[in-house]
Amino acid sequence: MKFKEFLLQESTIDFFQNYWGKDFLHIANIPSALQIKTPSNLLTKILEQPRLKYPQIRVLSGGGALSPILYTKSSEHGLDETIDPKKVAYLACKPNTVKVENLASILPEFKLWDNLLSTLFSSRITLNGYFSFGPSDGIPIHFDPHHIFAVQLYGQKEWSLGAEQSQLYPHKAVTILNDSEELSPRKLTLSENEILYLPPGRTHSVKTEKQSIHIAIGIHTPRCFHSISDLVDRATIRHPELRSDQPFSVTEDSLTFKELSKNDIKIICDILLSSVNDD
Repeated sequence: MKFKEFLLQESTIDFFQNYWGKDFLHIANIPSALQIKTPSNLLTKILEQPRLKYPQIRVLSGGGALSPILYTKSSEHGLDETIDPKKVAYLACKPNTVKVENLASILPEFKLWDNLLSTLFSSRITLNGYFSFGPSDGIPIHFDPHHIFAVQLYGQKEWSLGAEQSQLYPHKAVTILNDSEELSPRKLTLSENEILYLPPGRTHSVKTEKQSIHIAIGIHTPRCFHSISDLVDRATIRHPELRSDQPFSVTEDSLTFKELSKNDIKIICDILLSSVNDD
């Protein structure tokens, strides 16, 4: 699969210049390589698979999560992580959302998605499914640290989007406790066979009035701070000065560690630069 097939009406250059990491984009059609036959039966097919465990499958309700005791094989004798498919199917018919993580490990069609997308984006991919079969509120307003393509396989989902980025390329997910209109003024309905792109740091929340099945494709791109962290880890093996204690002073009363000075940091940066040359 190439970007031309994935983005369809949007040119690759325009997408990466104008939207990637900057703004959301509503894409009109799912590429043929990502289409799923009879998506309405997808949750049933998943629950037929063996060895399903919590927390790979969770039931969300009212902005939170139901106790796993309600849908696992737990008993009065103790907790059991094994999923009870009948209990999940029952709760799915209520005003809940069933979340299934790591779909590529469960069904071969999503393993294909994983292979195609990891090759296309040269990045780690996560595939999480959200199944709602009645009125349901999703996760509270939040933003994620990775790029997201939400693929609507069945029904409709109502999205509330922040007017702009809450953070530019955040390094962790954040839930917004102040649920105000200022945070989510843009409303968007994602219909069957449509895709929504969300950049890292764009606040969003979802809800559904009827039935909805969507897959959240997470694109976990290599980030600069990850590369720096990896570089430090490798350099630390070869350079004992990076493993030493921070500068300190000592009196009879206490041992006190000092913050690294600019000169200390410069020495460390020189070591890291030499490590790059060594590699």
